[in-house]
Amino acid sequence: MIDTHSHLYYSDFDHDLNEVIVRAQAAGVNKIITAAVDRATAEQCLDIAARFPGIVFAAIGVHPSEVSKTSEDDLLWMEAMAGDPNVIAIGEIGLDIYRGETNLAEQEVVFRRMLELAKQTDLPVIVHHRAAGMRTIEIVEESGIKRGVFHCFSEDLAYALRVLATGLCVSFTGNITYKNSRLPDIARALPLEKILLETDSPFMAPAPIRGKRCEPMHVRDVVLKLAEIHGRTLDEADRITTSAAERTFFANRPAFSL
Repeated sequence: MIDTHSHLYYSDFDHDLNEVIVRAQAAGVNKIITAAVDRATAEQCLDIAARFPGIVFAAIGVHPSEVSKTSEDDLLWMEAMAGDPNVIAIGEIGLDIYRGETNLAEQEVVFRRMLELAKQTDLPVIVHHRAAGMRTIEIVEESGIKRGVFHCFSEDLAYALRVLATGLCVSFTGNITYKNSRLPDIARALPLEKILLETDSPFMAPAPIRGKRCEPMHVRDVVLKLAEIHGRTLDEADRITTSAAERTFFANRPAFSL
């Protein structure tokens, strides 16, 4: 299994990150991507990836909620660091007006710049699309980006199919296990080969631990749910989604060696 989206730099993990990684591996998770939201967290992601070589990989980018606090120097730093061997993706990037943000034009400028960085470096993207879905997919389509994921998918089936038409995948978190969630119906209608696993830890803990700290080992709950939805065995769902994640994030990457 590959947890394609976590935030291991949160203080929730300060006291037991080593144990978190051990538990993930024991659960069958062999790779974890930790995604930044700004320069400071990108630096932390790179530090964590260096601590756990071959297991944890970094995604660096500017989250839409951090755009107003991001300087030109920060963006130039991101562009310089995108070539670091531990950087596996540009993300998380995108648009967000969930809390009534009014700086959508400013968000778009940075989003487009991050997409261009992904193209220049041939890295996949991790796209955040909360409450600004239509504009987000329009910009991705215009960019010509072909590799990446719309993470923590929250739109409808028609939108998911539009994402898949670009070449990108969608991913689901523990919220696919929640009672009355509409996400299982969407996931059922999509090819398993285009679905990735993620936890978004420390957030989005699956049932029955909803509301508690999530960690990468809980990606197993997501693949168990997908196996149920698609009528597959756990091993089959694991193999198919892991292959999809490998193609998305690791296809052009040389094998890691100590």
